[in-house]
Amino acid sequence: MRRTITRAVVAAGGAGTKMAPITRILPKEMLPVARKPILEHIVLELHAAGITDVLFVISSCKPQIPAYFGSGAAYGMDFSYRVQDDGAGPGAPVLDAETWTRGAPFVLAFGDNLIRPAPDTKTPLQRLVNSNTNCSVLTRLLPAGEIPRHETLLGAASAPRPHGSPYTVAVGRDLLDRSGARWVHACAARWVLGPYVFEALRDCPRRPDGELYLIDAIQRWIHAGAEVTAHPLLPTEMRFNCDNWRTYEDAVAILRT
Repeated sequence: MRRTITRAVVAAGGAGTKMAPITRILPKEMLPVARKPILEHIVLELHAAGITDVLFVISSCKPQIPAYFGSGAAYGMDFSYRVQDDGAGPGAPVLDAETWTRGAPFVLAFGDNLIRPAPDTKTPLQRLVNSNTNCSVLTRLLPAGEIPRHETLLGAASAPRPHGSPYTVAVGRDLLDRSGARWVHACAARWVLGPYVFEALRDCPRRPDGELYLIDAIQRWIHAGAEVTAHPLLPTEMRFNCDNWRTYEDAVAILRT
């Protein structure tokens, strides 16, 4: 039976320190790209994928987000907001959303990441939502020897497949030391998750800095025998992780029309 996903959690609590000083007065998620805030592009992406209810997990220093988006009625959606302390890590917004998800599968989107779809095709998020798997993630396929700094790695991949065909991902020691695989999946800031993720996060140790990472919980879950389906971006699709000036400026230049 095909499930219907109508809920999305948008993580927008990061401090934006890489883009200071502007982020002291304006959240990075509200910086403009093509005459709209980054976060508004994501809202429209969610709407196109059939999402009707959105929970924004924000920090207390980002009142501009609820002030701008309000109840969601202007988008034909229902918006809610929760405040999360900075420094809790990227897994914390998921745990904060547990009761709000009502035990149903949901989309997780990171609010500083823009996805440019290929023309005349389903968007990457639409493919993800329609995959009907327990755990799915949008990824970028990267050559194992050419992994940019700060990419979040998920698992090994075989050679790229046509039309963005999905993979079942396995994590092994050969990937963790970045050898033994010619291609790897790097997470691209969009997930479909089920209620299992909350227990996985609670069981996951925090990193030495005290932060909780979703990817740590997912990798432990895979090691325990679970399956994760990766949906790679097409060659004509792009992801912009706008947590730094260089990537943000690239997004402005490429998405200006």
